[in-house]
Amino acid sequence: MQEIAKFSFDMTLVWGAGLLGIWMSRFLYQYGGRSASRFLDFNYRTKGLLLSWIIGGAILTYWYIPGPFEASVTSASARAIQVISFFVAGLLSGVGWDAMPKVWKSITIFAVFSMMATMAEIFLEMGTYYAVDVYRPYSVSQLVETSYFLFAMAFIPSTYYMVKILKDLDIF
Repeated sequence: MQEIAKFSFDMTLVWGAGLLGIWMSRFLYQYGGRSASRFLDFNYRTKGLLLSWIIGGAILTYWYIPGPFEASVTSASARAIQVISFFVAGLLSGVGWDAMPKVWKSITIFAVFSMMATMAEIFLEMGTYYAVDVYRPYSVSQLVETSYFLFAMAFIPSTYYMVKILKDLDIF
């Protein structure tokens, strides 16, 4: 249960910071100066993908590699750095989101839920099939329970956004 709560908090933090990032992007567009205008222009030229996918995605991915993950669970200072970096990743991803075309927004949401299912698969395979606990702070049973929780959370949104992507691309 502890890992489910941690994962849920992390996800809520990133999504909340993402909403602030969208607001910040729009605020900077209206009231920002010359440097804000250049930053937003760069963001629009890259379609928001650099901020959302490359930078934000790299920050989030880093903290789910077993070593940094373990540090974020066992060390209060590592956890504080993780929380701050998740907030920054969400903020940057929100700014990037504001510049994305409709189809990339759908692909991004689909990718988020697909990554959730991928993390669930890693937890499940390591915990049950291989009986290897690469995320040592938690027991294998906690990882398996978390994987089922993540699968349940990812199933409906992944299906919905996959159909939405096909509609946005005029394929379906």
